[in-house]
Amino acid sequence: MVIRILELLAMIIPLAGIFAMIRNRQQSESSVRLTLASVGCFVMNSGAFLRTLADTEAVAEMTLKFQCVGDALFYYFFISFLISYLRLHASKILLYAWGVFECAVVGIQWSDTLREFFLGHHYFIRHETLHIFTVQGEQSALFSARSSALIVLLTCGLIYTVVLMFLNKLRSERMNLAKLAGGQFIIIVALVLQFVQAIQIELTPLLTSLSLLSIVISMLTDGFFGVTDSGHEWVFNQMVNPYIITDHQYGYLDANSHAKKLFPELQKLRLNQRIPDRLYTIFTATTTYFELNGGAYERRLTEIRHKGKTVGFGLLLDDETEQQKYVKLLNEYNTRLQNEVEEKTEHIRKVQNSIITGMASVIESRDNSTGGHINRTSQVVRIFARKLLAHSDLPQSLGLSKAFLHDVTKAAPMHDIGKIAVDDVILRKPGKFTDAEYEQMKQHAAMGAVILKKVLHEVDNEAFVRIAVNIAHFHHERWDGTGYPEQRSGEAIPTEARIMALADVFDALVSERCYKEAYSYDRAFTIIADALGTQFDPVLGGVFLECRQELESFYTNLAESA
Repeated sequence: MVIRILELLAMIIPLAGIFAMIRNRQQSESSVRLTLASVGCFVMNSGAFLRTLADTEAVAEMTLKFQCVGDALFYYFFISFLISYLRLHASKILLYAWGVFECAVVGIQWSDTLREFFLGHHYFIRHETLHIFTVQGEQSALFSARSSALIVLLTCGLIYTVVLMFLNKLRSERMNLAKLAGGQFIIIVALVLQFVQAIQIELTPLLTSLSLLSIVISMLTDGFFGVTDSGHEWVFNQMVNPYIITDHQYGYLDANSHAKKLFPELQKLRLNQRIPDRLYTIFTATTTYFELNGGAYERRLTEIRHKGKTVGFGLLLDDETEQQKYVKLLNEYNTRLQNEVEEKTEHIRKVQNSIITGMASVIESRDNSTGGHINRTSQVVRIFARKLLAHSDLPQSLGLSKAFLHDVTKAAPMHDIGKIAVDDVILRKPGKFTDAEYEQMKQHAAMGAVILKKVLHEVDNEAFVRIAVNIAHFHHERWDGTGYPEQRSGEAIPTEARIMALADVFDALVSERCYKEAYSYDRAFTIIADALGTQFDPVLGGVFLECRQELESFYTNLAESA
């Protein structure tokens, strides 16, 4: 009864392992081979268990046939599993030849006439105490050679596993290798006992089951396939791009041929040795794109997880060299196209400015009292803008940015564009205006705004259009609200119009008109200073007074060149 229970247990253990392996989501080449080894163990141990129930030699012989099938499956796939897990290089031809040999052995054992050629002369004896059939006889030379070969192969695998275990620096990997070595040792013991026929009771089924139990439990609880095997099959299917696997401490585990070509230093690394610094930088970088050996690569890092824990990393370097070349060419084309568009746009702007300035010049030619006024006020605004830009202590509400002041300077020549709607009789009048004539003249401010809105409606720069319209519309408004056309006061007057008002009045003061002589600079600046807070913005006016040296120099040079 005890033997039957042990044999039943030896059959159930690999069966449970098969179900556990199938339910495990992380399937790989190694885990599949271990599953097939468990299937072989189950078939082999089922035959051994059924023999404990046999009541005739014929039935016992049939169970031996099933046991031989399982024996061939188990040893073939278990050694294949070791080769895969330990990353050993084995010839596929030899593996195929061995598979063919095992199939031939199974065929021989199922043949009544050829069976003894492999097993040797054998017979069954019913144990007097245990009441079960046991196999007795002499082993054939072929059987002994196969058993010896299996013992040698497993012993070599055990030695390699132990050496690898001592060389490994990771505790988790050492534990996995230790359990694997233990499983191999148990199987070797079972083979040796079977080979020397040291005991009458067959312990091979139970011992092989225990060895598999150790490995399967390790797989389910300790991440036996947590790093290398989980990604191994996928890695080597990625033949186009470099791929590298490390453990969670960035110890080297594996890399494909493309990675080793890109990083030749990988070929010299031992298992679990820390990766080189330049690779570590790529693994831990926050950037996505890298240039390596003249190529462009996109970094894709994947965490390899097992049971909620990070056990390693997979780095895929997606080669985008050709795409980057295409993108570079496309960018160069877009840049060239953008430059051409900007050049044409600038040309259009210059044409627009020339037309507008020409219109202003036409107006000026109709006005006898303002010869050269447009050019002079434009230069005064330019000098004033430079001074304003140098002041960092002015209120932010003024909005005196570089772009804003550039647009103000550019729009200054158009401030009197509305005079095109004023009658020539009034514009060319040499003396002082009557009240009625003055009212007509004052309409040029509002008319200028209307004209500029129509002329500039297709200009893309909305800020410039707004500034130009405001300058034409409100440059005759006064700080105290007594100006025209809307009697705005204080900050209700746009900043650009307040700037233009200072330049416009200053030029009128220092220039000769048909109705007055040119004022001296002292008198002109005194008038400006006295009007701060009434006619002009006191803050902007204070900065304007600081421009005296530059303004005097400009008007002096202008007079000398006339």
